[in-house]
Amino acid sequence: MLTLYRPFSNLLRDEFFDRDVSPWGHALRSPQSFNPAVDVVEKDNAYLLRAEVPGLAPENIDVQVENDVLTVRGERKSENEEERGGYRRVERSYGSFARSFILPKGTQVDAIEAQVEHGVLTVTVPKVAAPAPRKVEVKGGGLVEKAKKIFAKATEAPSPNAGA
Repeated sequence: MLTLYRPFSNLLRDEFFDRDVSPWGHALRSPQSFNPAVDVVEKDNAYLLRAEVPGLAPENIDVQVENDVLTVRGERKSENEEERGGYRRVERSYGSFARSFILPKGTQVDAIEAQVEHGVLTVTVPKVAAPAPRKVEVKGGGLVEKAKKIFAKATEAPSPNAGA
């Protein structure tokens, strides 16, 4: 099973450093960062990761595998400038994210593919095909087969008292 990579999960919460806390104890999200939702689906022949990355171009997304850890990083930058009616309005939006997942044994790291379509990043992690079971023929030989041959010859040979 594909699992979320959290090297310090026993020490700190995953979002500890990424969030501020309001005076009422609620976690406030920083406007400079975002953490896209990621769905992980296991199929017969592959694992699929689907991350919501609206507005991100493929060149702003980085997918890497190192030491059986798949890391997806992205950065968004946008600037909207508008001038009309004697005023000027400039809006800037930016932020980055990084999500890491431990790959299970039996995945084809060299065949991983990533594609962005309609604001959804899909990473396909193919599984290694399990070898089909095969029947192994058991051949005779050794002392047991030799003993059977000796006893077969002994029963075929005429006994010395049979002709008298």
